[in-house]
Amino acid sequence: MMITDGIRPASPSKRLVFLDVLRGFMLVGITLGHFGDTFVWLVWQPLGYFSNAEGFILLSGTVFGLVYARIYHRSPHEMTEKAVRRAGLIYLNHLGLLVFVAAFTWLTYGWSTQWHSHALYLDLAPVKGFLLGILMLYQPPLLDILPMYALFVLVGPLIIRQLMAGRWRVVLAVSFVVWVIFAHLLLGGTWRETLAQRVGLGFPYQTGEFDPLVWQLLFFSGLILGHRMFAHPGALRPKPVLVVLSLMLALYFFALRHDYLPFPGFWHASWVDRHDLGLIRMLNIAALVYLFWTLVVVSRNVVWSRGMIMVRDFFAVLGRHSLPVFTAHVVLIYLTIPVQQAGSDPIRYAVGISLIVFLYLMARVFDGRAARLRREKAGLSRPLGH
Repeated sequence: MMITDGIRPASPSKRLVFLDVLRGFMLVGITLGHFGDTFVWLVWQPLGYFSNAEGFILLSGTVFGLVYARIYHRSPHEMTEKAVRRAGLIYLNHLGLLVFVAAFTWLTYGWSTQWHSHALYLDLAPVKGFLLGILMLYQPPLLDILPMYALFVLVGPLIIRQLMAGRWRVVLAVSFVVWVIFAHLLLGGTWRETLAQRVGLGFPYQTGEFDPLVWQLLFFSGLILGHRMFAHPGALRPKPVLVVLSLMLALYFFALRHDYLPFPGFWHASWVDRHDLGLIRMLNIAALVYLFWTLVVVSRNVVWSRGMIMVRDFFAVLGRHSLPVFTAHVVLIYLTIPVQQAGSDPIRYAVGISLIVFLYLMARVFDGRAARLRREKAGLSRPLGH
């Protein structure tokens, strides 16, 4: 196979554990962040203008780029097939969650306010809401990431092919232009809401927190990074000048976010808008990503203590099984709505932590099953008599 742009096939290696660790960390933050207001002080943008959702999408793109670039090198056709199956699996998870949320909403209709579902449109227009949910047009709270993720994975093979042809700059430029158009030019970033109103879908119809044509910039930026990790292993070393600059920017945005410094007179809130990924927000994310990458490179030479390895493995297990963990967390958040709204502080903290423990134990079960399948596959591929 001819591979251009100086790309050489990397030797087979295990998935980089730190990507799973970071994804697991983001999943913990997402779960606690969705548990009412209990843990907001801890998990809502603690490092600056950067939330767990951005981190999860960016890391998912990075993992996709790294894994599917390897598959492409082995077989482009296999890469496309695996991506289509993965997108289908993500959609099935979304469909299962939609059925659960619809059933939860209808069964608790008329109950006390503590049980009231977040999916208000399923109360107002049950049939229309459910059908639009199947089409991924109506997206109740917490059911907006998986449809977007499925679309990205479905388009991913086309992007991988362009990257393998050495066109990563073109991909990044197109992604950037699409972000500018749909986040800042087309109806000021509110085109989906405007369209919903014009076709007669008013409040509480929901288009979701995340516009795929805006958030694609995060996923495909991560995908480019993952591809380059495959294509040029060891070449992405942090540069001291950029490390210092990133640290200065991260500290400045951290101080602004937590009101340690006054905002400049020309400051505008839209620059750090989460829904449209404002320009300053993207700059903050870029600085933090570079610092995280620097820590990862430095940590390769660190001798981990047993306690730190246990912490690392805890998050890595969650990250390895991000899809079932994310899906399960949505179910748990809906089922614990009464606790979120009416529970005392000790009970809410105890239940919130219990959710993380449950998700970890579930991920361990998936981990064990995956290990057994690998052993069985290795046993089947081993020649007789060995």
